[in-house]
Amino acid sequence: MAFHGQFQAIYNILLVVTVINLATRRFRLPSSLALILAGVMSTVLTSFPLPSLSPEIFTSLLLPPILFQETLHLNIDGFIDESKTILGFAIFGTLLMIAAVSLFLNVFLGFSLLEAFLLGIIIAPTDPVAVIKVFQEIGVVKRFQLIVSGESLFNDGIAIALYSIIASIITLGTITTTSVVKITSVAILGGVLLGFIFSYVAHILFCWTDDKFTEVLISFLVAFGVFWISETMGASGVIATVTTGLIINYRTHAFGGIGKESFEMLDAMWEFIGFAASSIAFIFIGANLNVSVLFSNAYPIIFLFTFIMISRLLMVYGVGNLMERLGGKEIPRRWMPGLSWAGLRGAVSVVLALGVSSLDLPHSEDIIALTFGVVLTSNVIQGLSISTVIKRLGLSRQSGDIPSEAKEVAPRLMNDEYSAQGFKK
Repeated sequence: MAFHGQFQAIYNILLVVTVINLATRRFRLPSSLALILAGVMSTVLTSFPLPSLSPEIFTSLLLPPILFQETLHLNIDGFIDESKTILGFAIFGTLLMIAAVSLFLNVFLGFSLLEAFLLGIIIAPTDPVAVIKVFQEIGVVKRFQLIVSGESLFNDGIAIALYSIIASIITLGTITTTSVVKITSVAILGGVLLGFIFSYVAHILFCWTDDKFTEVLISFLVAFGVFWISETMGASGVIATVTTGLIINYRTHAFGGIGKESFEMLDAMWEFIGFAASSIAFIFIGANLNVSVLFSNAYPIIFLFTFIMISRLLMVYGVGNLMERLGGKEIPRRWMPGLSWAGLRGAVSVVLALGVSSLDLPHSEDIIALTFGVVLTSNVIQGLSISTVIKRLGLSRQSGDIPSEAKEVAPRLMNDEYSAQGFKK
């Protein structure tokens, strides 16, 4: 009976994801918002149970595939040529957003500095899963799409790594300069080192076999294995996973090791796994949403979301101008509002917020409520309007330039666009 109940719960979540995505594609609505509402409905329908997952399972099962999928799908040549702009937004932009949100929470909402900093880290990362689908449907300028997805990948990594460090310090119970330096050094350097080791071993194994199923299995074992081993050893599993994915992406494109058929299967499998992980995270926003706590924090949520949107717009203009002066590529002024509006909050923030319940903090329930509220508001306001904003800013291609069904033509057209905009061959 226990097995039957678990099977039904897993079957239910797959059924919800399928139905929601079919419906949202038909009616052109943000799937993330619909999945959240489906999660809310599951708490009302007792005959429709969902699996109960602990925060630790959320972190270890959902974060690795989301991050690994993003690294594998990143256009590595475009990223290298656009690295200054992407890393500028990801590093300076994320740190500025964390500082601004933390200060707002401490001064206006009465959070302690530690709690404010933790919530700032949770809300800082952007999640373009929903908007990338819109970009592909309406045909957005590829360089703009690259900056949005690249920024999200690295600000996810930075925020999650900082979150892990702060969580370790809170668990330790004592905050000293020595403990902070030790935990940070082990997390960053250990994550990078393990990422290098796993990625090079994986590439060697890719070169040894031509069996596409074995290569897919190797990538699966590497993505989850490097995260689990890193976390067990006290290193950052996020940094290790991102490092592993980027190096595998680069080495397979530069030196081979994976055939065309294997690469297509690998690409499709990780796209599906990343899609499933993000969808499950959105469903559990709704399933774990405490409506009474959410309504009691309605005004703080509105004030915080408004502050985040204003701060992000200022950050985009400031960091964008700074990167241009430091020798980066010029970013058209009409892109700035688009880059700001495309910064939705999503699955990563939810996964991190759910982990707060395991920490001994006075305002842990408020942190979760504010995070869920901001993510929900972001998906309603930005998710429903992103298509209109992109079109009004002139960032969409003319219809028919890259038909969505003509996937074999897209890589050639993308390379032509990169060359025309100054990308290296």
